[in-house]
Amino acid sequence: ESLYCIRCGACLNACPVYKNIGGHSYNTPYSGPIGAVITPHLKPMNEWKHLSFASSLCGNCTEVCAVKINLHELLLENRHEAVEEGFSKFSERMGWKAWKLGMLKRKWMNKAKGKTKSWIVNTLVKGWTEHRGHLHFPEKSFNEMWNERN
Repeated sequence: ESLYCIRCGACLNACPVYKNIGGHSYNTPYSGPIGAVITPHLKPMNEWKHLSFASSLCGNCTEVCAVKINLHELLLENRHEAVEEGFSKFSERMGWKAWKLGMLKRKWMNKAKGKTKSWIVNTLVKGWTEHRGHLHFPEKSFNEMWNERN
């Protein structure tokens, strides 16, 4: 399906990720969401799988595609394939499991206060502060404020 691409650039201009960072920052001839779909199949998946993860999967790319390529589904399929082939690190898999547990148990998320959450993200998430400023979470979550108000 991705080979139907006419290289119009609509997906690149619509994607919130690539719109802000540009398409050629990944050193591949195909830029944007379509490049993130095609490149891992032209080059070794283990070296280029990260392109499929550089997307919010919001569906803007699919919505604006002139030839109606289902890009966000293909990105998701690439992600699935990379995990199935064992190209994800143990720490990455454990991190996602921890995130899932936290999201499913809101009380656990509320137990960690702002300073704790800030420390976890700024210290344990490797590379986050390499090119960005530190994150500072508020002391109360939106959920806690909502419960107090209502």
